[in-house]
Parts: sequence; C-alpha cells; structure tokens
Amino acid sequence: MQTVLTTFEERTKEIELYYSFLSSNFDIINKDLNKILRSNLILMLYNLVESTISNAIEEIHNEIYSQNVTFDSLNIELKKVLIKQLKNNVESHNFVTSIDCLALDIVKKCFQKKKISTGNIDNNTVAELARKYGFKGDTSYENTRHGKCLIEIKGRRNDLAHGIFSFTEVGKEYTLEDLNEKKNETIAYLTEIIQNIDKYLVDRLYSA
Repeated sequence: MQTVLTTFEERTKEIELYYSFLSSNFDIINKDLNKILRSNLILMLYNLVESTISNAIEEIHNEIYSQNVTFDSLNIELKKVLIKQLKNNVESHNFVTSIDCLALDIVKKCFQKKKISTGNIDNNTVAELARKYGFKGDTSYENTRHGKCLIEIKGRRNDLAHGIFSFTEVGKEYTLEDLNEKKNETIAYLTEIIQNIDKYLVDRLYSA
C-alpha cells in the first residue's frame, strides 16, 4: 500500500497548498475569479477520491497476484467479482492466449482500473467495493461523517465536467469554511479507508 499512500499524500499536499493560497488571498482576488477557484477545489477533492480508491483496489489485485494466491483460495465474494470482471472486461481470445495459469492470472488480467470509476465514486461506491472485496468500509463518524460529503463532491464534479453549471455558479455556493470542512472530512475518510484496506491485505482477508 505504500504506492497508494504516497500518491494520496502528494495529492493531499496539493489540496492543502491550494486551500492555503485561496484562504490567504480570499479578500484580494477578483470576486468572480474567487468563485472559480473555489469550484476548482471541488475538482481537486474528487481527483483525490477517484485516484485513491482506484489505486487501492488495484493494489488489492496486485497483492493477491504477487502472493500467488489461486482463485480457489479466495473468498466467495471475491470469486464473484473476478468472474464478473472476466465476463465484462476481457476479450476471450486475448485472455486465453495471454495466460500461463488460469487460477493465478485471472486475479490480475481480468482487472481494469478504469472500470472502477466512470466519474461516479462516492461513499456508496466505496461501501459496495468493501462488501464485494471484504475489507472494512466503516469509518469513524466524528471525523469523516462516513464520507457523506463525497456524494456532493461527486455531484458537483459532474455538474462542472458536463457543463451543467459554470465554475462561477458552483463556486458561489461555498464559503471557505464549507470547503475546509469538506476537505478535512474527505481526507479523514480516505485515510481510514486506506488503513482498512491495508489491514485487509496484511490479514489476508481475501482468502477463503
């Protein structure tokens, strides 16, 4: 999980630096530009969510594969995940001609990182992934609010990405305090999810 954690920490630093700049210059930046900059922080938070969750799920597959864990040794829910991935993600001829050992290669070759998200990761997505893979999806409510802010962040990201609202329109709805709260809750939530997945791998909870 070190690569996942390193990427998470790097992007978190970017967000903290951006927020620090925005808060330090809040009163001297042009009002419309200020709104645009606030909207951009929402995009940065979604970027953090999607990269962290996608990287973490990829790490599960990499770890299982590196440990030479066979399909038969996996828990039943993870077997279901792999069978579904085999059906949806892989062209049969390419798969058959590229594998050396079906029981091992199915873990890695059926996984496609881009299929984890289509721009729609939120706490409900994480909860569903936790159920399928078998890692703990719960987090402490006091610091993370169970990641509920991710629903709004995802929605606002999609509003901006699809041009439903302008950056100015979205940004005007958020105060610095609002953004700081969402930033802190998002980071706290993802930190706990990373810890949960790390424990899942250490304890080999993917095994039957």
